[in-house]
Amino acid sequence: MTKSELDLASDFPAADSAEWRAAVAKVLHGRDFESVLVSETRDGLDIQPLYTAGSERGPDEGGSAESGPADIARVRHGWDVRQSHGGDPDRCNVEVLEDLEGGVTSIELDVPADADAGVYLRAALVGVSLDTVPVALAPHSSIDSARAFLALVGRADGSAAAEHWLGIDPLGATVRGDRLDELDTAVADAADFAADPGADVDGVRVFTVDTTRYADAGATEAQQLAISLSVGVAYLRACEAAGIAPSQAASMIGFRFTATADQFVTIAVLRAARRLWSRVLEASGVAGAGRGQAQHCVTSAAMLSRRDPWVNLLRSTTACLAAGVGGADSVTVLPFDLPLGRPDPLGRRTARNTQALLIEESHVSRFVDPTAGSWFVESLTERLASMAWTGFQSIESAGGMAEVLRDGSLEAEVTSSWTSRLELLATRAEPLTGVSEFPLVDEALLTRPDIDQPSSGWPVRRLAEPFELLRDVADRHLIDHGSRPRVCIVALGDLPTHTARSAWMSNLLAVAGIATTGAESDGAVSPLDAAARFAASGCDVAVMCSSDAMYEQRGVATALALREAGAVVVAIAGDPDDSRRDLEGAGVTQFWHAGIDVLDTLGQLLDHLTSGIEPD
Repeated sequence: MTKSELDLASDFPAADSAEWRAAVAKVLHGRDFESVLVSETRDGLDIQPLYTAGSERGPDEGGSAESGPADIARVRHGWDVRQSHGGDPDRCNVEVLEDLEGGVTSIELDVPADADAGVYLRAALVGVSLDTVPVALAPHSSIDSARAFLALVGRADGSAAAEHWLGIDPLGATVRGDRLDELDTAVADAADFAADPGADVDGVRVFTVDTTRYADAGATEAQQLAISLSVGVAYLRACEAAGIAPSQAASMIGFRFTATADQFVTIAVLRAARRLWSRVLEASGVAGAGRGQAQHCVTSAAMLSRRDPWVNLLRSTTACLAAGVGGADSVTVLPFDLPLGRPDPLGRRTARNTQALLIEESHVSRFVDPTAGSWFVESLTERLASMAWTGFQSIESAGGMAEVLRDGSLEAEVTSSWTSRLELLATRAEPLTGVSEFPLVDEALLTRPDIDQPSSGWPVRRLAEPFELLRDVADRHLIDHGSRPRVCIVALGDLPTHTARSAWMSNLLAVAGIATTGAESDGAVSPLDAAARFAASGCDVAVMCSSDAMYEQRGVATALALREAGAVVVAIAGDPDDSRRDLEGAGVTQFWHAGIDVLDTLGQLLDHLTSGIEPD
């Protein structure tokens, strides 16, 4: 078959963007193109509905995906399936062996800070072949833990083929709560350890540049990339000062990124990270073959919810897919029940099987950089890389990573990013399925044994937590009083007239665990009927639900009747501009509609319904 026979586009008339925009305008019926079809990433990068040739600026020399032996192995066998472990060493060992038998190909170990590292590692790794199974010590691991692990590896039979990660990240350890005034010494000590011939770190990733804790605190994707560059450069400089050449130092550094359910952004982040690190190493005099970046991806802990945790399976699957497509060398899928406590066998099994399905059945790993050439992904990659480079330069001009950690400026920037995101969450512009949208108000919450949570350092900000605190208040009311806080939906008109808004209102109130009554059938036929239904409900909060036309016709009289019937709060679903002033005069104090601050509105309502019970 010739090329011309495959040129399907030749059978259609040529089209340009102006014609496409004109066709779209007809469908939009006067609605604004930008507000309807253009979205933004957390860094303010616009996502257009259409990308064409020329939308992207191709990758720089040494671009986003370099082929090599690692790529060939990944295509043949898939990425490295890595799972996290910690806690009691004996239980940890049992779970490690179960995961290895179930398909995990490497493990990450979090050695407790108060444990004897050597004793802990020997107990946790019983039965694990350190010659063939890569082990990564969790980021923030100490030099003592690294020495203890290398001593254990040294007793393994044969020549180790596995690439181990020692998890030394003194700058990242600061974010996890270590002392700020020891930063420079800690970085220098780590570099001296790497340079010590007696340490025998050949073939080992000594440093882990971990961005996940910054992400959990609220950093945007461009901020995470900029941070990764600044931390990586700090370790390169420290190694050079300790007598390690840049090419050798580069081989000692691994990067740990967060994968989120925003799949295209995650893909672009990983591609941009490789491009940016290649540029840094090129400027450091590292030859082309040594400019690759070892990437380990962890599905986001911040995106996981305690409520309706089964949705976490979908979030993590999407994030894992993005990590695989984005080219991560190893991936950790966090168990869906992690926010509830220590994951059970089902949580660990579904975590590893998520990866097995993507590798063995979906064949996601069979291609090197499968999104290369996508005008959208190339454009997003390039713009993220450019923004991150600017952020990196800003950190360096301020004195480097250690300085912006010390003076608090970086934490202030990340907190500002979280504040902006919280506004999107609060207004449901960024929805969370099962939490801020479509919650299961009567769900039986899963329980898991408690595990230690970070008690120092930068905060871990789960997206669902502000909503979960509201649900906790409602659940406590259920336990104390035998019933949920309730609101009466006063529907006006027949079912087709009120159902859109009454269903929306029921869903909104369920976000805070508030039950509703009155939305299931045809609504009231008159203000007196509405007042009688409200009085029979036993509630003291009434929410009118109907069309704007019905509010115009019957809203004022109904509000007056509800007040007369004992309603302490009268709210309305929607924002009827034409009749709003009259409705307020009749006693309507709340107008609930898309775009309101859900957290603030429902928090105040719960305070009233539960007699002032405050969230924990």
